[in-house]
Amino acid sequence: MTSLFNIIAPTEAQPAKAPGAPVRLAVEAPERAGAAAPYVLSEELATAVNVALALDQPLLVTGEPGSGKTSLAWAIAAQLGTRVVEFHTKSTSVARDLFYTVDTLRRFHDASAHVDGARDAGNYVSYQALGEAYRCDDTLVVLIDEIDKAPRDFPNDLLNELDRKEFSVAEVSPPPRFRQKVRHFVLITSNSERRLPAPFLRRCAFAHLPFPEPSMLESIVLVHTARLSLAPSFVRLAVERFLALRAVEGLQKSPATGELVAWVRVLVRMGISEDALRATRLEGTPALEALLKTLEDRELVKRSRG
Repeated sequence: MTSLFNIIAPTEAQPAKAPGAPVRLAVEAPERAGAAAPYVLSEELATAVNVALALDQPLLVTGEPGSGKTSLAWAIAAQLGTRVVEFHTKSTSVARDLFYTVDTLRRFHDASAHVDGARDAGNYVSYQALGEAYRCDDTLVVLIDEIDKAPRDFPNDLLNELDRKEFSVAEVSPPPRFRQKVRHFVLITSNSERRLPAPFLRRCAFAHLPFPEPSMLESIVLVHTARLSLAPSFVRLAVERFLALRAVEGLQKSPATGELVAWVRVLVRMGISEDALRATRLEGTPALEALLKTLEDRELVKRSRG
C-alpha cells in the first residue's frame, strides 16, 4: 500500500502538490548514486509525516537497521518536490556540527605555508545540513541520521538550535548570521541503541517502522526489482525463505528488509530459479552471504537443519 503526503503543505508559499490518485514513489536521488529508489509506504507512516508537517516538528523514526528509515527522507522529498540534505551523527558530534565545520587543520597548514587567505577563517568553513537549509530560500528535507550515536546532550541541543531558527559562524570576523527563511522538514532516525531524553521526545512527532508483514515484504521486493520482471510466486517463495531464516532462534543479527531486496537481486544474478530455490534446505540457501553477517549466525543456521 502506498500513500501520499498531501494533507499539510510545508510552507504557505510552496504548497505540496497532491496527485489525483495514490502512486508508488519513484524517488530520484542524484546525490545517492543517481538510481531510482522506490519506497512502499504504509498509511500509518504517511499519517506520521503529515502530523509532523502539521505541527512543524521534527519526525523521529525508529526501527531496526535496514528497515527504510533513512530512505524515507527521499520519499518525503519526492512528494514535497524538494531535495534532501544529510547529517550523519557521530559519537563526537556537537550541535554546531549541524550547521557548519571549520577545517582548522588545513588552515594551519596553509598558514604555515604562507598561503594567501589563510588568515580568513571563512575560507575554511563548510556548511552542513541545517546550515545549508537555513541559508536556502526553498524548503528542504533535513535528514539527521542515527541520532542515538550522538553524545548524551546532543538531542536536546539539537532541538534548542531548531527553536532558535538561526545561527552564526563565530570563527569568522565579523560573524555572519543566518536565519531560517522558510519551513523545512526535519527527519531524525534512531536505531534505538540507547534511550533518548524525555524533553527531546516531547518535542518530536514519532513513528516506528515495525518489521513488515509478508505481503508488505513482497510488495517491497517487487517495487525494488521492477526492472527484473520477477514472477510473484518467486518473490513469495523468497520471502518465505527469508522469514524462515529470520525465525532461527539465537541469531545475533537478523537479516533486514534491505538485505532481503539485495539477496533477491543476487539470486537473479546467479540464475537461481524458483524450483532450484524450493529444492534447497534452509542451511543450503543460496547466497547466504547476503543475509547472514556473522560466523556465529552462519553456523547456527547450518545446525538448524530446516
